[in-house]
Amino acid sequence: MEPVKSSLISPCTGAKYTTPGAILPTVQEDPATRRKGSSKHVFAVLLLSLIGSLVLFSTISKPESSSYSLGSFFASVATPNFTCSAHNGGSTSHSGHIGLKGDTPKNPKRSFFWYFEAEQTPENAPVILTIGGGPGTSGLMSPVSGQSPCGISEKGIIFNGNRWTEHFNLLALDHPIGVGYSYGTTVNNSRDAAVDVYDFLQKFFVLYPNLRKNKFIISGGSYGGVYGPNIATVINLKNKAIAEGKGEPGAKHINLESIMLSNPYSDPISHFRWTLHYRCVLHQVHNSTTCQELYTILPECLESTQLAFEIPTVENRVAAANLCKVRLNAGSTHGTVMEDTRKKCATYPDMGDCFPYFTWISDTFNNATIKRELGVPDEIKYVTLSDEVFEAFHSAGDQVQPHHLMFPPLLRDGIRLLHYIGAEDGNCAWPGTFSSLKLLRTPFQQDFLNTEDLIWENGIVPNTTVRSVGKGAGNFTYILIPEAGHFVVRDQPALVKSIVEHWVQNESFIS
Repeated sequence: MEPVKSSLISPCTGAKYTTPGAILPTVQEDPATRRKGSSKHVFAVLLLSLIGSLVLFSTISKPESSSYSLGSFFASVATPNFTCSAHNGGSTSHSGHIGLKGDTPKNPKRSFFWYFEAEQTPENAPVILTIGGGPGTSGLMSPVSGQSPCGISEKGIIFNGNRWTEHFNLLALDHPIGVGYSYGTTVNNSRDAAVDVYDFLQKFFVLYPNLRKNKFIISGGSYGGVYGPNIATVINLKNKAIAEGKGEPGAKHINLESIMLSNPYSDPISHFRWTLHYRCVLHQVHNSTTCQELYTILPECLESTQLAFEIPTVENRVAAANLCKVRLNAGSTHGTVMEDTRKKCATYPDMGDCFPYFTWISDTFNNATIKRELGVPDEIKYVTLSDEVFEAFHSAGDQVQPHHLMFPPLLRDGIRLLHYIGAEDGNCAWPGTFSSLKLLRTPFQQDFLNTEDLIWENGIVPNTTVRSVGKGAGNFTYILIPEAGHFVVRDQPALVKSIVEHWVQNESFIS
């Protein structure tokens, strides 16, 4: 599905900056109106009145200029020729940059995307937006870790048989600006970043208008548990504004249907409350001495987080983050990898050593040939994990806010919510997520509390459990996956593909 082309888009740069303007028609004097005496003056008065009325009408009725039209924003799109996406006649993909609000040639603000078409009827298939975590992780890591037809090995890009794109369109976004290939003016909080995503999506659907009507699903993990509800909330509020005739000029409804989150961080208090229980009781990540020391910090951590919720100054939020996220994570793991407690790594937390594919991804996306195929300018460096973005969000206190409280309004508006969790993750451990979901005041809370965890006989991973409320795959669903850690998609790609297919098609997990 090729993007819509416009004569306003330059074949050299991919786009042209335009400033919509208004030129009022000039009124020429009709020679037949030239009369002598008072009739001339009377007619002149009438003519001036008419012109004034026309100008007033033009001023009132002229629509506001829209930034959501072809040629009104920067867009540079390539069609990569990778064998992975063309495997057995499979998915076509498109990649490139879209300029966001405020973007200019001198001061760019450009989001990078990689869109994989569904192999079957892409014009009607649901669109899954996939984003990274962090804050500061590239959104391209998820598609090449099991979601798209393109995986990455030590040798470069390879074909992935467990791709989601057999039935669904997959849209990977380097979010926020400053991660991956996205570059230019940055933001320092998830809400402003979500507004950027909304701007990006409106422009993406200008390029691919046939996708606008399709079901839209947000997928994220880790800090995507913060990004996800923020993006969904902005879309939901903007949709309501459009329905009331108060939307941004040119903006159109986005058919947001659900959110899928894997091992997310959304609720700081529940996360911190249960972290040591997982690391010291359920698993022996720390020794007994370290556990005793860390448990003395926990009450103050929870108190400081609650204070940051009640008095949400940047200072309070940063203080809580420094106490909880820094000091609670300071204990030695003696080589146990927090993201997967089954693994040992002598150099942990060096992610490049402990998870070599982090290095493979960085090397691949910084390869000049790969960049050329993706339509990335030579001077743009791919950033797998951006320290600058992380520090900016940390300094703004973005990590310690009640982001989870955005879920209840979304659920009340009919937007479904899935959590699927790798049980071996000590970073965003399952007890904290499960506790948060039980305490969340949603329309499904009591039913969720009363429902049992049921074994899902999926034929892939034994003892996977599902707790679900609602018809089909559910409105509010929690899945716990043994033999998977923080990077659950990479650990269990076949199972996650099945989960996603059940969820998006709203088919029950339990027969």
